[in-house]
Amino acid sequence: MKIAVYGASGHVGTFAVRELRGRGIETVAVGRDAARLAGLDAEVRVAAADDHAALVTAFADVDAVISTLPDYTGRGEGVLRAAIAAGVHYIDVAGEQLFVKKVFTEFGPLAAAAGVTLSTATTEAGIFGDLLAHLGAERLGGADEIVLSHVATPGGEGSRGSMRTVFQNLDVFTSGGLSWSDGEFHTGPEPRRATFLLPDETEPIAVMKFPQPSVVTIPRHTAVRRVEGVLAKSIFDVVGTVTEADLDAAPETPSAPAAYSMVVDIHRDGRTLRGIGRGPDAYRNSAQIAVEVATRIVAGAGEPGAQSPAELFDPVEFLDTLAAFGMTWSLR
Repeated sequence: MKIAVYGASGHVGTFAVRELRGRGIETVAVGRDAARLAGLDAEVRVAAADDHAALVTAFADVDAVISTLPDYTGRGEGVLRAAIAAGVHYIDVAGEQLFVKKVFTEFGPLAAAAGVTLSTATTEAGIFGDLLAHLGAERLGGADEIVLSHVATPGGEGSRGSMRTVFQNLDVFTSGGLSWSDGEFHTGPEPRRATFLLPDETEPIAVMKFPQPSVVTIPRHTAVRRVEGVLAKSIFDVVGTVTEADLDAAPETPSAPAAYSMVVDIHRDGRTLRGIGRGPDAYRNSAQIAVEVATRIVAGAGEPGAQSPAELFDPVEFLDTLAAFGMTWSLR
């Protein structure tokens, strides 16, 4: 097995390389800066994200590519196109909802024709959101509504890459992005539920609609009338003020782990199940999840084309596997 990591010298990319090497998997570190890649314990190949020929050459003899870019909206398609052209499986840690949707609608058919599997939004939010929603709806016999929210634990830090993602997608984030209702996607900033009860709290907080990537994946496998993501309204007061100066000042490598909870409420006929996925570091956990998914796809999991987590794996089995990375889950 041979797996390439694009953006290998970045914060998430470095974690992915370490996880691959720790498993004894032959690893290729790919990026645009040879000097930065040189310090990694992996074979180095240089290719810019917009250099199709160089990317195809870099991916030609690998089994899968893990893309760990900080900005999929601006640079993600080049790596994805090259992976399909090279005939290799593709996994990413994208959080941008519209990019995730494009993976399914535009690139999924191309991947199916090429005989390769695409797994997008392979992050702690994407995996927990998708699998807990599927499992909860299954236990309730369906779902009227699913509401998702990502909660950062106080004390953690965001990386420069995360700040770049926010900056590049500021209009989408502040406008609420996509929600799912009655068989189709809708846009608009107002959530159906204006408040949300956080784990371990007694009073609900004010929330705004937020473009969680799982809003795109859940309707692929779960019969549900409505799906939306929400985020604490107080966070939007900060998000809306991000500037280029903030990007320059943000740490490339956070000094503290980004602990988190991913909360998924599944509503059905007056009953509610709450799924919670927790982990010690969103960046490291996303890299570990991406490696786990990549190795399973290379070993034969999934069908050609774009696949959501619940289409690739048994939810309980995969969620239990995450314990090896310090991640926990509950559904009650």
